[in-house]
Amino acid sequence: MAFDFPVPAGEELHLYRKRLDTDGYLVVSDDELGLPGARLREHLLSTYFTPDVLRCYPGDIPADRERARDVVEYAWDGETPVLTEHSEIAIEDRGGRPGRREYARTPVAHDPLFASWIRAALGLIPEGRRQLRGTFGVNLFRTFTNVVTRPHADGEEFVFVYVVDRAGAGAETSLFRPGAPGTAVHTQRLEPGQLIVFEDARFLHTASPLIAPDGGRARRDALVCTVDHPQTYGLG
Repeated sequence: MAFDFPVPAGEELHLYRKRLDTDGYLVVSDDELGLPGARLREHLLSTYFTPDVLRCYPGDIPADRERARDVVEYAWDGETPVLTEHSEIAIEDRGGRPGRREYARTPVAHDPLFASWIRAALGLIPEGRRQLRGTFGVNLFRTFTNVVTRPHADGEEFVFVYVVDRAGAGAETSLFRPGAPGTAVHTQRLEPGQLIVFEDARFLHTASPLIAPDGGRARRDALVCTVDHPQTYGLG
């Protein structure tokens, strides 16, 4: 089953792709991508951001982060990427952390709403930059204090950060040029429903710590996804 949602008008989508290609980054909302934002976010929260799905992994940084992971294989059929589960989801030598990290799989390609978000995200990639087949790494992160610990790159082609829900302030996403890590090119606190996508090789990225609301606990639920290089997993 697949959901057919309205997509941005051709000129709007062309401008999104051009902006990403020119500036190296783009901020857009789920509604602007033609997705049913509130319905999508509620579905993600109730289905995936739950104690049954999220886990803390030993050695993870930050230590209190809860996460789930999948890797989706895509193949372009005209303007529509066909999605299937990839055979492997381990992360190896990424983000300045050497070694191989194994995770339990949380399959998402079969989920019509999740798959619609992935297709919309992939649709932002400029046509001349697309791989005909590739892998899309999916990370679901729930953070309470630090979001990340330092500016870094993931070593993939494109990175997507989509905020599903949040409580408290802070967690401002910043992009820096690798040669000028002291001056931010873009800083923004992403609100639920907002997505930033950027070309990984052109930036280091980080996020400031969360700030708890009065009498409550800070929390940010986000998808952090990657369009991977062909050599990351390999396709037979």
